[in-house]
Amino acid sequence: MRRPKSLLFAIPLTLALALTACSAESDSSGGDSSSESSSSSEGGESAGTAGGTFSVSSSEPEAFAPTSNCYSSDCSQIINAVFTGLLKVDPETSEPIYTGAESFESEDGQNWTIKLKDGFTFHNGEPVDAESYVRAWNYAANGANATQLGFFFSKVEGYDDLQGENPKAEEMSGLTVVDDLTFEVALSEPFSQFPLTMSYTPAAAPMAQECMDDIKACNEQPIGNGPYQFAEKWNHNQSITLEKYADYSDEETAGLADGMEFKIYADLSTAFRDFQGGNLDIVIPDPSQIPQARAQYADSLLEVDSGSFAYFGFPFYEPDFQKPEIRQALSLAIDRQSIIDNVLQGRFIPATDVISPFVPGSRDDACEFCVYDPDQAKELWDGAGGVEGNEISIWFNNDGGHEQWVKAMAQGWQQDLGVDFTFKSQPFTPYLKALGTQSEVDGPYRLGWLPDYPSPQNYLDPLYGEGSSNYGKWGEGDSAADQQEFLDLVNEGDAAATVEEGIPSYQAAADVVLDNMVVIPLWFGQTFYVMSENVENVKYSPTDQLLLDEISVTS
Repeated sequence: MRRPKSLLFAIPLTLALALTACSAESDSSGGDSSSESSSSSEGGESAGTAGGTFSVSSSEPEAFAPTSNCYSSDCSQIINAVFTGLLKVDPETSEPIYTGAESFESEDGQNWTIKLKDGFTFHNGEPVDAESYVRAWNYAANGANATQLGFFFSKVEGYDDLQGENPKAEEMSGLTVVDDLTFEVALSEPFSQFPLTMSYTPAAAPMAQECMDDIKACNEQPIGNGPYQFAEKWNHNQSITLEKYADYSDEETAGLADGMEFKIYADLSTAFRDFQGGNLDIVIPDPSQIPQARAQYADSLLEVDSGSFAYFGFPFYEPDFQKPEIRQALSLAIDRQSIIDNVLQGRFIPATDVISPFVPGSRDDACEFCVYDPDQAKELWDGAGGVEGNEISIWFNNDGGHEQWVKAMAQGWQQDLGVDFTFKSQPFTPYLKALGTQSEVDGPYRLGWLPDYPSPQNYLDPLYGEGSSNYGKWGEGDSAADQQEFLDLVNEGDAAATVEEGIPSYQAAADVVLDNMVVIPLWFGQTFYVMSENVENVKYSPTDQLLLDEISVTS
């Protein structure tokens, strides 16, 4: 199923200058944007009923403090409930919704004034003021802190002075506190999408001084400013319980339920069995369980476009994967449609681009090497001399329901290319850490990407630029010139007055990625949730995931 491109297309056009605003994904969910469950009330605008509690399945989150260390779906889902960010984008109307911010203003797209709404407090009672945002952003950008999301601020003046293990400065010169509720942001160049990037709450969230004083304690029991707070410390690998924050000041986003519990599972199959036993209210089944879920819970499903992009990356630091012909051959030897039909229950659409169909600039025919062509694959593979030992290690996380389709893909490589394979898998959190440190990863690795904000730029720069999600380190050694061409094109798109005007540059940047087969694009996906009768009005947004504050409890 393909999402109507118009759904979110208008966002940047209305935001640019007038306002003038991922992740790695741990599960196999992957495409229509915000939709609500078939069990929700008709018309989809139910305000719901206040009170009660519900439970949701989750994998072990990555981190909560600083929030800029969270770049995966499990922690960002919870952060979206515990923190109120500056703004978010309505997935149905394409309109910006100011949450913590009163306004973003700029006359040139380079110098921005951000005014905050009055009345927000952190869960410890500290006021949410301009200083709390500047504090968090400087911490995130400081190279010595090695945060996941520091690169979000790479366009702020003075960012370069904070880089490295011993940065020259501790604060970005482009951030200025004007008064308690106003701060200014000077960028190094015009960037019409700056407010849009700040809609990603884990990157833009403020930080309480108490949290700054003890980041480790704050990670175990975050001090947020959102409608829900941690009821107790993080019970690692077991559960996280949230309760309403009594002094939350914004009635519109205060949330309906009194609380929620995130139950943490090592695999999706166990979570679904727990749901069947009546111990969970919202769950993502393993792909192999979806036919059963459709048959058993036909009236309680949420099956919508997620904006997710599934791919296999390459370790460019390994000689075997530095030849483009090897990367192209592996892509050509994947029968995507067959895997989708026979293993993934038809829940995905084959990728023909690296930009998801739900954002402007996506194309149906951008990827020359994304078709199944075993003859051309074998020719390229043999011509490039194959890989050392004729064996490759295939990396994936084993807590997201990936085993069966990875096995089908690997068997295809063995059949069409004659290469042997071994699987190397582990739970998502250590897996992501291994990718980040390159300590072990020596072969193609699975990852997925959920959008942080609805822009083609968000499917390009974070994954293949100089940010922390370029796990394969494309751009080092012989690939440096290609990456520089890519970066120049992305910068050209960023500097355009609107996203629409920047699309040709973003598409040219995507072509550099695809021509070099920096990653193997696999498919764009759907989110598939099953709900109990205990909840209603369950909605999903590609950028905010489950809209937890809108869920109501029926019993």
